[in-house]
Amino acid sequence: MIYVISGLTASGKSNAAIKLAQEIDAEIISADSVAVYKQLNIGSAKPTEYEQSLVRHHLINILDYKDSYSVADFQEQARDKIVEITNRGKQVIVVGGTGLYIKALLYDYRFEKENNQNYERFESNEVLYKELMSKDPIEAKKIHPNNRKRVIRALASYDYHGLTRSELTKNRQDKQIINAKVYFLYADREYIYERINQRVLEMFESGLEEEVIELYKQDRELFNYNSLQSIGYREFERYFNEEIDKSELISDIQRNTRRFAKRQMTWFKHQQPSTWIDIENENPVEVILKDSVQFE
Repeated sequence: MIYVISGLTASGKSNAAIKLAQEIDAEIISADSVAVYKQLNIGSAKPTEYEQSLVRHHLINILDYKDSYSVADFQEQARDKIVEITNRGKQVIVVGGTGLYIKALLYDYRFEKENNQNYERFESNEVLYKELMSKDPIEAKKIHPNNRKRVIRALASYDYHGLTRSELTKNRQDKQIINAKVYFLYADREYIYERINQRVLEMFESGLEEEVIELYKQDRELFNYNSLQSIGYREFERYFNEEIDKSELISDIQRNTRRFAKRQMTWFKHQQPSTWIDIENENPVEVILKDSVQFE
């Protein structure tokens, strides 16, 4: 059995995973779409070098920010890592707050190879996006118009299956194929919102602005890449364009992160059976260790 520690942003998932791994002799697989990028450190809230030295981590710092990364990539790589780690006699902990990544890993999600070439001929991102709006408007609203790769993937998916992404999701088999126990860390809304606000401030104190400025100096097309459309990075585009000042930038990141936490709560309530752990009143590691006894 593998352990999955998910939960709200700023709920202490990574810290709990490291402490649990030290207790049960485990290695950690990161289920995070931003932590895979080498250059995106502070805004992704990835474990520090010191934390990574305590417990071996996987699927962190494996790509350049210009590279694309999909849930299908994660599914394939994470499943390979599970086999590799267990073959070495170690236990496995998967940690991350993206519900779709968790579900794709554990359940019978199948990703066919779709043909993206038909859309490479389009020169304009605007034309591509209008095409997607006409075919799958619900999916289009989830994607930034300049995120060319995601727009093309969504169009290719529609052409391949003849179904929208939401229709595809309904047709997938809801069958768990990996033996795992999922834990979801949560807290009262005011408590978690305060933690989020504080964490964003700490990110700026740790050099988030400098991290993004340095990347922007090297690449003025920075915000056209999928990796830079994540919360904590995409907000800088308006800041660099002088549409907002620094205080507004910080507020935007805090607000978008709070909204993301709200979506996480809703998703896990309806999509993923989990054991919920109240971080205000319970010690996640103690709860998981006690719970795991029945699986031994």
